[in-house]
Amino acid sequence: MWNELMKNLSLFKIVIFYLMLGIIVLLVTESVIDLLALEKLNPGVKRFLLYRDLLFLAVAAIILYCSVRFYTKSYRTTELNYQKLFNGSPLPMYVMARGSLKILAVNEAMSKLYGYTEDEFLHMTALNIRPAEEWGKIRAFLSNFGEPVNDSGRWLHQKKNGDLFYVQITLYSVPLTRQDAYLVMVTDLDKSISDEKKISDLLGLYETVNKATNDVIWDYDLVNDRLKWMHGYYEKYGYSAEHSTSSFWAMKKIHPDDREWVQREFLAVLENKRNDWSAEYRYICADGCVKFVRDKGYVIFNENDEPFRMIGAMQDIDEQKRFEQQLLDQNEQLKEIAWINSHEVRRPLSNILGLINLIRNYAYQDQEMLELIELLEKSSKELDSAVILINRQTMDGGQIESVADSGK
Repeated sequence: MWNELMKNLSLFKIVIFYLMLGIIVLLVTESVIDLLALEKLNPGVKRFLLYRDLLFLAVAAIILYCSVRFYTKSYRTTELNYQKLFNGSPLPMYVMARGSLKILAVNEAMSKLYGYTEDEFLHMTALNIRPAEEWGKIRAFLSNFGEPVNDSGRWLHQKKNGDLFYVQITLYSVPLTRQDAYLVMVTDLDKSISDEKKISDLLGLYETVNKATNDVIWDYDLVNDRLKWMHGYYEKYGYSAEHSTSSFWAMKKIHPDDREWVQREFLAVLENKRNDWSAEYRYICADGCVKFVRDKGYVIFNENDEPFRMIGAMQDIDEQKRFEQQLLDQNEQLKEIAWINSHEVRRPLSNILGLINLIRNYAYQDQEMLELIELLEKSSKELDSAVILINRQTMDGGQIESVADSGK
């Protein structure tokens, strides 16, 4: 009854009503006392008591006026603040009646999201912002709804233009004067679902690139020293997730002969606040075999210019390194052949050239023999030039030219 009076009467009328009611009660009480009193009071004393009671009523009325005014002002301020908070919230919200699901209030964000005006919302129920196939689900959910669980999960809603989209709703029970209601907060999940699809597409693209490039992506949390391997690591190097250390600094799977200098170079990158890090080293696989890898990373810095994260890729270059080693071995063999040519082959050639000079001295009168000796000397020199050319080209790694083109 007092709440009804507070709503329907102004503050001044309340005080006047209280004052008039007090005067009536006072006069009636005085009359009853006069009738029942055995001894009449002195008129002066009677008038004094009346004035005293009237003064008390007046003071009480003033105190009541001030108290109610303060309470009303505080109540209106709180109500206004809640109204501003409700209307100004960037999160779409509405209030609906518990039984009928009639929408009792909406904020601006709600109108922007669904496309309805506030007046249109107030003539709708919560069922009207859902497709028909969702009506039974929401009624069944609300019949079992309890305060401990406010998050209702993912729901399909419908905008004014007919577009369907997914939302997550959170409900809170709001007791009102005439009927209970729910305060419902709506979170648009369409962007999140779209982002999830983009992430899924990117992961699919990553899988394809990973198969094509033979790279394994890793993500290292510098602050907590946590290393996360992406898809492909366990398949390529044989480790299971349970037996793979998550610490980067341990580097236990790097070959012991390479581990110290790799750690040293990695620390230098962080201390000098460089963005890029790269290294080629030997990596120990789960079966004990050793593979050559090329590891590259990019350092990410926070707002204080401190490194906190590193993204990298480790590539298996074992076949490439073994092919390079094979080429180096072949080159060493060619150098050895060149040495044999320059020492073992040229020595008998030098002897042949010396013998030719001796034979020429003894057969200077035999013209036919001299011509044969000249031909033998020419062939020996050409062979000597060829050996020298092969030796030089083998040592320099170039192509072998003909003896005639070399000018020798």
